[in-house]
Amino acid sequence: MYLNVAIPQQSQELDLSSGGYWTIGRGSDNSFVFDDNAMSRRHAVIQQMQAGAYYFIDLGSRNGSSINGRRVTIPLQLRDGDSLLCGQTEMVFHSSAVEQSSSRAQPSRETLILYSRRLITVLVVDIRDFTPLTRQLDESILAQAIGTWFRETGTIVRRLGCSGDKYIGDAVMAVWTHQTMNPEPQEMRRVLEALVAIRTLTGTLHQQFPLPAPVRIGAGINTGMSMMGNTGAQDNPEFSPLGDNVNAAFRLETATKGSGLDVALGSVTFEYLGVTAAAHGYFEKRAVALKGYEDAVDAWLTTFQNLEAYLKTCD
Repeated sequence: MYLNVAIPQQSQELDLSSGGYWTIGRGSDNSFVFDDNAMSRRHAVIQQMQAGAYYFIDLGSRNGSSINGRRVTIPLQLRDGDSLLCGQTEMVFHSSAVEQSSSRAQPSRETLILYSRRLITVLVVDIRDFTPLTRQLDESILAQAIGTWFRETGTIVRRLGCSGDKYIGDAVMAVWTHQTMNPEPQEMRRVLEALVAIRTLTGTLHQQFPLPAPVRIGAGINTGMSMMGNTGAQDNPEFSPLGDNVNAAFRLETATKGSGLDVALGSVTFEYLGVTAAAHGYFEKRAVALKGYEDAVDAWLTTFQNLEAYLKTCD
């Protein structure tokens, strides 16, 4: 996998086979640096979500990005031959199905797929009413607002110990990998602190961009054992969680819609938080029906206001 960049009087190939996250922009700290005044300092990201699947995310760039002539407003999966435009720089994404198949069959010395079973906590944050928002906004404004949200959300979760984050549609998934089978409550509360910070960020978007109303989010958090597989090179592995634990986090977020509440915590997550009897009043225990599950599961739901109040009691 690589990008072919058309620059004056020559072309350049940028390798995408090592690692799982490449930033594009004018700033010297990017993976791929361009001398293009129409490009933002931190313009966009190409991220490998799973083996063979690459996504392009605009990071709220000033002049925007396009794929095959269409403005990028949400993360889009790249296909072989897709034409990318960042600022005034044109690139073509190349991905050989033959090479991918061969690579999966015979892992090279540089890229080995390793799996380990780990205890992880998955946070899924989804933008509410995103489809109506896309109908009300000019594409350029939408791209800048959502790109800024993705960029700043990634900064927040990484600052608070996240071991990996992904952008999926209009949602962000962040994963915390625990080193023991009994994580301390303080470690678990960092996930909640990240969520509160994301909610604060989201609430300011309408002040930065001409949005019709403040943007709202919902969230699901789930903790459990999961297979972790690396899809990058040995010196820079990109670990991706697999299995039911991840799916449950997405289902918990969906369960909050229509509930009148904002956040749903799986029962294991709640247990590891070590919530005292006095603090139980900030959460509401419900049996929720999750898509794909035969029986309802216990979850703890709350509002963002109550979540912030609970964290203050911990302080």
